[in-house]
Amino acid sequence: MNRRAVLGAAIAVLAALGVPAAGISKDRARAAAAEFQLVFDGKHTPSLLHEGPFTTSTSYCPSGYAVDTGVDSATETALRKFTCSGFAGTFMTRLGKLPAEHGGSGTWQIVEGSGPLGDLRGKGTWTSVRLSGTITDPASITFRSTWKGVADLDASPPTVAVAKRSVQKLRRPKGVYRLRLVLSLKDTNAVSYTLAVIDPRRPFDWLATKSGTTNSGTASFALRIRPTKRTRILQLKLDASDAVGNTAGFTTNLRLR
Repeated sequence: MNRRAVLGAAIAVLAALGVPAAGISKDRARAAAAEFQLVFDGKHTPSLLHEGPFTTSTSYCPSGYAVDTGVDSATETALRKFTCSGFAGTFMTRLGKLPAEHGGSGTWQIVEGSGPLGDLRGKGTWTSVRLSGTITDPASITFRSTWKGVADLDASPPTVAVAKRSVQKLRRPKGVYRLRLVLSLKDTNAVSYTLAVIDPRRPFDWLATKSGTTNSGTASFALRIRPTKRTRILQLKLDASDAVGNTAGFTTNLRLR
């Protein structure tokens, strides 16, 4: 594919996702991930992996063929490659649990792309119904999975930090501290976060946690903790993910007075 064709395909993808072609950088700030739907008509390969044609609700990859490339037997999750018909792009998803796809439900996440879809990421849930066949004859089974969720041309994780912090020892109750925190959680989409306050000497016994989702890029709150008398350093561990599944983490220390 020549450069002009690649550029045209990329512009078409951006338009389908609701992103102006000129807005790949700063102009994309605060853009919401677009709704994404996919229907997969599956059957078994000779090695009992899943394959079959698919259609989507998008104009950048309206249809194609998908094949499982591997399965993690411990978690029963599969990697599936989707190849778009008449288009240079592909995308890879992780879904689980695979046996439930014969008739059940699970989750999916777009973890990789190629060509104009190189930055495509997304996540959601799926439900599946068996169309034919029996469990005693896996080769006879056919099924239809319907996927719903969000997707975006966004492979960048959120930029996260503890922007402000303060600690105050309370007179009452005795031994209790109040932490006031402001988190910076910047991304083109909403960010979900979990903050844990940890005594490094007892890392599996969290003193406090706070979880939430923000569209504004910041989150402010106060926490009360009761550390041991010997505790002098606290660890603040922040984990975050955006609407399409990109993740980021940040860890810092806080000294008690």
